[in-house]
Amino acid sequence: MSHPASAPVPFPPFIAKPGDFNRGLVVICDHASFAIPPELKGLGLSAADQKRHIAWDIGAAEVAMILAARFRLPAVFGGVSRLVIDCNRDPADKASIPAKVDGTPIPGNANLKLWDRAERMSRWFQPYHNAVEEMMTAALASRKDPVLLSVHSMTPQLDGQSRPWPIALSSHEDRRLTTPMLAALQKRTQEPIGDNQPYALDPAEDYSVPQHAMRRAVRHLQVEFRQDLIAETPGAMQWAKVFGDALAEVLEL
Repeated sequence: MSHPASAPVPFPPFIAKPGDFNRGLVVICDHASFAIPPELKGLGLSAADQKRHIAWDIGAAEVAMILAARFRLPAVFGGVSRLVIDCNRDPADKASIPAKVDGTPIPGNANLKLWDRAERMSRWFQPYHNAVEEMMTAALASRKDPVLLSVHSMTPQLDGQSRPWPIALSSHEDRRLTTPMLAALQKRTQEPIGDNQPYALDPAEDYSVPQHAMRRAVRHLQVEFRQDLIAETPGAMQWAKVFGDALAEVLEL
């Protein structure tokens, strides 16, 4: 009788941090991890490529954790690399499991069958979003108007264009928090703060905030921190404090 030796080892699709729902704020970090489950064999990438910005949002998880700890907030962190499956893209979008990112081919994502994509969705995408949904349900049960904070990071330049913003806010039509946060942040730094630069919050592209906050008309913030400033702990602490101080002012935390 054969042993199921080839069965995939379970790999955590998310990490949830407990917190006080009465604070009225919950945190998500879609691209927190560069981890690639062993059975995917590094997606055919070098060890260096597996840790580049193409694989995760460098520094974002640390900033999100610092903010969650400071304000005692519940938080959910994505457990696998965005190259396994991007938790901030609709699985129907081809960019959900990209074959090439920023000029780098991803061999393990080439020529995937429909069932390969479906397996990645069921093992890593859906459990993460189920955890976020559970957190949002608990938040709504505690406070009638909770806030969802989505933490990302961006490269200091892309396609030859430099990004001068240490912090950038992405919004769509609902600017209830974006506008006051921009003002609160600008009081705390001489550096420019991005307002839908370099990215706007696009319901046709982004998935997490539209799915968990916008469809409920819940207030939300989507923030990008510049990766070169938060890649090391001192920088992550510095910019998390700037953002956290502004957040405390706007939300009266």
